Amino acid sequence: MRKLALTITAVAALGLSLPACKKNEPFVIKVGNEKITENDLNDKLSATSADFQKFAATPIGRKHFFDLVVQQSVVIEAAKKAGIEKQAEFKKALEDFKNEQQKQLADYKDGLLMDIYLKEIREKIKASDNEIQNYYNENKSTFEKPIAYTVRHILVSDKETAQNAYERLKNGTKFEQVAKEVSKDTTAQNGGLLGPVKQGALVPEFEAVALKLKNNEMSEVIETRYGFHIILKVSEQKLSPIPPEEAKENIKRIVEKDKFDAWFNKEKENLGVEVNYGVPSSESEQQK
Repeated sequence: MRKLALTITAVAALGLSLPACKKNEPFVIKVGNEKITENDLNDKLSATSADFQKFAATPIGRKHFFDLVVQQSVVIEAAKKAGIEKQAEFKKALEDFKNEQQKQLADYKDGLLMDIYLKEIREKIKASDNEIQNYYNENKSTFEKPIAYTVRHILVSDKETAQNAYERLKNGTKFEQVAKEVSKDTTAQNGGLLGPVKQGALVPEFEAVALKLKNNEMSEVIETRYGFHIILKVSEQKLSPIPPEEAKENIKRIVEKDKFDAWFNKEKENLGVEVNYGVPSSESEQQK
């Protein structure tokens, strides 16, 4: 709740609103009908920098702070008398601010819901020692004879673009050039270069194809949940065996990710999620 509290405090510090003085609470500053209490002043001070707060703790600094509050209050009261609150510019700015605050509150609420619930999910999907040991036993070759591989790859969002890129590559255009021109992956500027990557680090559909390729051999177009890929094998190297204890943390992450993915996919199915990836972005429409 600290984020929301700071936002409200910041509004008070700007002089947009101040709590009404309680009946039995003495005021420290009075400007017209406005009475500012010690609590009001503390709220205002808490919205300032740490350095200013230290300065305000001194006798001179406290007087300076009080004078600033008086100056602010006098200007605000004068602005009210001048009818600024009735001006279109003021009303629009205030309405825009309220809308932005509502949006920020909605975003904060959604983020808070996610944070709290994900903590609960993480507790439920924790990998047990038995699950970790079973994973090691079922993938023994991966740990006893581990390998790392390096590839170049192209990633695009639709099959037609991928097929066009594939035809260009078959006709002799350099892989690095096509990757830089069409790939949507972060590796594009490096000609699609990815690796060395340890076996088991990438999605199974991608890795299965990459491992079967010989050095300098190129795949056809393949599909993963990220989109459509073309893979060029660069190299492959054998690594030292990985004992169970050394592999434990990595296996724990893999098992827990698999559990989370299973939960997530089930929730997507239950909610009937549909996504139209063909809808162009606003940026794409502006370029037309």
